[in-house]
Amino acid sequence: MNIDNNTILVTNNINRTILSVRDSSKFLNVKFMTLNDLRNNYYFFYDKKTIFYLMNKYNYDYDVCIEHLNNLYYVNDKLNNDKVNFLINLRKELDNNNLLIYNDLFKDYLRDKNIIIYNYNLSKCDYILINELKNIYNITIYNDATSKYDNKSIYEFDTIEEEIDYVSSKIVELIDSGVSINDIKICGYSEEYKNIIKRVFGLYKIPIIFNDNYLYNTAIGKDFLDNLSSNVIDTLNYIENKYDLNDNNIRDLYNSIISIVNDYVWCNNYLDVKKMIIHDFKNKIVNEINYSNEVNIINSLEGYYDKYIYLINFSQGIIPKIYKDEDYFSDKEKSVLGIDTSEELNGLNYNKWYKDILACKNLFISYKKHSSLGDFYLSSLNDDLNFCVIKDKSNYNYSNLYNKIKLTNCIDNLIKYNAINNDISLLYNNYNDIKYMDYDNRFTYINKDKLKSYLNNKLVLSYSAINNYYHCSFKYYLSNILRLNIFDDSFYIIIDNLFHYMLSICFDSDIDMHNEYSDYIKKLDYKFNDRELFFLDNLFEELVFIIETIKKQYSYSSLTNYLYEDNIEIDKSKNDMLIIFKGFIDKIIMDNDKKIAAIVDYKTGNPNLDLSNSIYGLDLQLPVYVYLTKYKFPNIRIVGFYLQKILNNEIIRTDKDDYIKLKEDKLKLQGYTNSDIDIINLFDSSYNDSKVIRGMKTSSKGITSKKILDDTMISNLCKLTDDKIDNAIDNIMNANFDINPKRIGNDNVGCLYCKYKDICFMKDKDIIYLDDNKDLDFIRNY
Repeated sequence: MNIDNNTILVTNNINRTILSVRDSSKFLNVKFMTLNDLRNNYYFFYDKKTIFYLMNKYNYDYDVCIEHLNNLYYVNDKLNNDKVNFLINLRKELDNNNLLIYNDLFKDYLRDKNIIIYNYNLSKCDYILINELKNIYNITIYNDATSKYDNKSIYEFDTIEEEIDYVSSKIVELIDSGVSINDIKICGYSEEYKNIIKRVFGLYKIPIIFNDNYLYNTAIGKDFLDNLSSNVIDTLNYIENKYDLNDNNIRDLYNSIISIVNDYVWCNNYLDVKKMIIHDFKNKIVNEINYSNEVNIINSLEGYYDKYIYLINFSQGIIPKIYKDEDYFSDKEKSVLGIDTSEELNGLNYNKWYKDILACKNLFISYKKHSSLGDFYLSSLNDDLNFCVIKDKSNYNYSNLYNKIKLTNCIDNLIKYNAINNDISLLYNNYNDIKYMDYDNRFTYINKDKLKSYLNNKLVLSYSAINNYYHCSFKYYLSNILRLNIFDDSFYIIIDNLFHYMLSICFDSDIDMHNEYSDYIKKLDYKFNDRELFFLDNLFEELVFIIETIKKQYSYSSLTNYLYEDNIEIDKSKNDMLIIFKGFIDKIIMDNDKKIAAIVDYKTGNPNLDLSNSIYGLDLQLPVYVYLTKYKFPNIRIVGFYLQKILNNEIIRTDKDDYIKLKEDKLKLQGYTNSDIDIINLFDSSYNDSKVIRGMKTSSKGITSKKILDDTMISNLCKLTDDKIDNAIDNIMNANFDINPKRIGNDNVGCLYCKYKDICFMKDKDIIYLDDNKDLDFIRNY
């Protein structure tokens, strides 16, 4: 390909094409762009404001907006139906609102340029543009993917693991022969391969980068979205203060956030575009930890014809991809409009793969017959390629560790299924010292300095983290250090967050409850089904009842100073380690002088009120609220600390009480109250037969409630909580993460609801047995 000055090189692989041109001895004035860039500049393009307009007016998802906008390029008067008419009117509407952008100077800019379309698999849609350009400009179509190498083989494997094992061994052979690892590529990758590649490549010590880590899945990305406010500067300041931007990895992630935020500078309220920002975060690939030398995953063979490529997953329906008749326009409509049908796209894709495979000099092709997703068959491409299929493959020369693992698998199959692997004798003769069925589940200790480095010298703890640690320190390690727990975006979690949000703002007389409720739901990145939407409508009426009931409860109190959603952080740093203990308190009710306080936390689940396990560091939620409040207001007296169950199961009506009274009773506060009647009276003047606190009554002998603590016990409870937090911190920093679930009486509370049973293989000897406390004397004597 000859490239002259004043050339526009239209290529799909810009970076590799730039490198190729730079190798030329001449210094050339060359402009690089993709075919989409050429199309958009020649016709029109759109931006975030255009997408925002469609999402808000038509309630489209982001991807549906993109599909409609891209179809605007191809509508014409050859077809007259509702779909085409809608798009024609949509274009007029967008034009009238200045939401399509025209590059008026671009056509003149092209007049003295040579335009080269390089290595494109051109479709009918592409030729619509090219044929129009050919009438005016100098255009050349060039393709250097020539069919040179047709003497190849395809390797067949039963499973993905066998396939990747063999690929790994061949990669090691290449590296040993002097091939640079940077010249080795993996193509054909899909998600089901990821964990196996990571594990097997790790055993062969082959570094690889997947380039599938998205900003949305990072801690800083989630934190930004969780704290996004109408003024994005406040959110950015929050991120800057929380994270160490001197760390290069954090700085790169922060810069990625900034680049996305900058696309919305036209927006007055960033909450209005939160769904769009979430979409951007989910599609923004961020850097993984890169090695100086590594195997890279590529999406296509184009531009890598001279590299060493392992084309895996060469199965029917996967390579080449199969397009179906499921787009906005049907195949029948596409035929009339003159754009590519699914059958034509399949033909283009088939021919592209065929030519690219033959153009590759060093190409290894393989596929598996079975996986957890089903059975697979060799790609139909081989009907035309006619490559030899090789089935007999064994290579045990490069990883002793992996060979031992294969031997144990062979022994498993022999014992369980009487299945004899052909290589079991060879493996056993070389590795007869393996400790088969000799498994020790004990936690093998990690270096404390490595732990600190892994945590970036920062540890953030909360009640739930402490509770995990005291349930079982290994559970804490998996959940809070390795973060193996899966983020749950379930409908139940959404309801919990929605109710907490509404109850934090609902007592402001200026707000419109229904609008706030609806706006919160609209801004969620969650697709509700019809049943959930129906439930949300009914829940609004329930929320109104809850708020009215709480207002009635307020009428019995002379404490009128309220703090909602209060975030309290306590610095527990030691040596060079930043350690923060933090918690959110839904509501603190105080007098104006802040001498007396009642603490309330809303619960949508079943609240646990028992303090008897607090001596073991368990169930410290209520004590933690007291501890945090006393930290913020050291001289304050606690009148009580409570949970309020705001969503109740169906209530069974009795003959004695009407339904409304039963619902109001379910909303009474549940927890512990100060024994001093004078301050109880300030918080709840109905305390003799309380309309506010469940179980609170008085008789001639005084208060009859069992959940009563005096000031000394409340103070001791704070000391106990502080000690349990400090003790957990010391053990965590010493990397003490043994498998030690706690059993109290007949209940194994450590393993109850644990998600990690398939990891720890807990044995009876691991269990820590604790006494079942029947009273709270330990608090009085603490």
